[in-house]
Amino acid sequence: MVERFADRAQVLAVLDAIYGTRKGREARSMRLAPTLVDALVAGVRHPHPRVRWWCIQVLDHSEDPAAIAAIAPALDDPVPRVRRNAAHALGCVICKPGWDGSLPPGALDRLTELADSDPNARVRLAARHSLACRAP
Repeated sequence: MVERFADRAQVLAVLDAIYGTRKGREARSMRLAPTLVDALVAGVRHPHPRVRWWCIQVLDHSEDPAAIAAIAPALDDPVPRVRRNAAHALGCVICKPGWDGSLPPGALDRLTELADSDPNARVRLAARHSLACRAP
């Protein structure tokens, strides 16, 4: 199903199939089925950047440690938009209200590197915001 994210015309239908709603507030409180989490985790490594971006977008609302672990490597994605979304997802406690903030080893250091030196200004901004959200 996640490969359908590659087609812009199918994105809303995929989101409806996943959540049954298009309201972000409601999506934050939903638990994703383990098989869906597995598909989204695999989708973070999909060849099409739009699929990777959307899989991260959906996983951003999951507190599942497997989701967080899958997003972290996307900080090195060749596409700035995907890196920016990964940086957001690894710091956004609003999207994951019950998340304890745990990150895989190296992810915090990579966020710091992105904040300081990513060639894309929007990625740097997202990484800085993510780090600021994590500050005590």
